[in-house]
Amino acid sequence: MASRRAPPYVMVPFILALSSSYAEKHLPEGNATKTLIIPQTFGELGVNPDEDYDRLEDPTPQPTNQSKVRKSQHCAYDRCRDQQQPCVELSAATGCQCPGLTGPGVIPEAPYLKDMIQQGSKVEVQWCAPSSTVSTYQVVVKGQEPVVFTGLSRKAVLEGLEAGAEVCVEAVNAAGVSGPGPHSCMTYQPESGGSLSLKAGLIGGALGFLLLCSLAVFLLWRRKACGKSGGRSVSHTTDGSAL
Repeated sequence: MASRRAPPYVMVPFILALSSSYAEKHLPEGNATKTLIIPQTFGELGVNPDEDYDRLEDPTPQPTNQSKVRKSQHCAYDRCRDQQQPCVELSAATGCQCPGLTGPGVIPEAPYLKDMIQQGSKVEVQWCAPSSTVSTYQVVVKGQEPVVFTGLSRKAVLEGLEAGAEVCVEAVNAAGVSGPGPHSCMTYQPESGGSLSLKAGLIGGALGFLLLCSLAVFLLWRRKACGKSGGRSVSHTTDGSAL
């Protein structure tokens, strides 16, 4: 590679010092006096005063940061989605960035019990995963044996759940079981029979009102149609004159 030429103005002090030393050694020759011509202008020194040498671009190519930009994208990972693909697998497939998780050697944090939805005689329990490595989940009803679900599960269906029962969701891995958290348990409160009857009555009343409105509109339309046809009917005699 060719070496970069130093800017001309860097050589100015060196040239002036060399000229001064040369003058001291060679000017006094007898009585003759010689005139030493020293450049007085930038043009004679080869320096362009209008050029900004500090802004000269470095020709060395700069490395790109495409890999960093790619890793800064977050994975499409939903902690509350049932059967959600593990974020580690998403990261390996697309190069996205997963949220921070504790390792399998650390006891997991408690899950977030999102909701309990009554479905007739059954109850669906929904939860969200913690920021931990989880192998299985277990849903615990106070006073009963825990029900185990896979680490991809985010919901469970329980039967025979009584009113006032406390339901908790726990996360499990090789290090142990998560302890109770501020949002990992919920008390089941079913909808009362009175509220269900009220809802049914409101729905029935609304349907009946719509039916009555439809019937009234139909009768009104029929009456107008009959009136128009009656007004247009005219009897004629055999000779064509109106009666």
